[in-house]
Amino acid sequence: MEHIKESLERSGRKAPIPGRKITEVEPEINPEEEKERLRKSLMVSSLDNTFSNFKKIAGTKEALTAFKHLASGMTRWKMLLCYGAVGNGKTYLCEATAIELYNQGKFTRVFTMSNLMQILKKSLDRESELHLDYLISVYQRAERLIIDDVGMGGSGSDWEYGQLEDIIGYRYRENLFTIITTNRDLTELPRRIVSRFQDPDRGRVVLNEGKDYREIKEAQDG
Repeated sequence: MEHIKESLERSGRKAPIPGRKITEVEPEINPEEEKERLRKSLMVSSLDNTFSNFKKIAGTKEALTAFKHLASGMTRWKMLLCYGAVGNGKTYLCEATAIELYNQGKFTRVFTMSNLMQILKKSLDRESELHLDYLISVYQRAERLIIDDVGMGGSGSDWEYGQLEDIIGYRYRENLFTIITTNRDLTELPRRIVSRFQDPDRGRVVLNEGKDYREIKEAQDG
């Protein structure tokens, strides 16, 4: 978070926000507005969702360690599948990873499977300028890809899992930075997807055993 703050105070972005045209004369930048643009661009809920701000509870240590190690860029393995119950910090860790990467000068968005599949489905429209095969290749070849909530929010049809398999399969072969999270049990996901992450040379599968933070907070407030 400190890195982001410093870059904003210098009136320049560490990485340009996609879709924004750079002109010769930049208008005066309001730091709060710029932070909000960055938050939306990274597709995170808060720029405060950093590793250092993560509230550690029983059962989350292994997941936190795996995300931090992958974000450090020091691991040989590049693929991480994190699963566990709802509300135990999986989304937060995805966002913390994107923020940490941004501080390293590496731009990465946090997709959900639902919004990723909406993008792919729109390409099937006859009026769409982007074809499905092209979009699949974009996500296959992206330097880094984070997909949260796989199989949730109505996603998880045979067609959707088929597209995800194509994306993950390519990224596995190329050993590209890939994170997916799910609230589903691993037996409910396509075996071809899970097995890619179980290769010890290229991936890790981690169970986040933490309880729902909301339930913990309610118990404390009660």
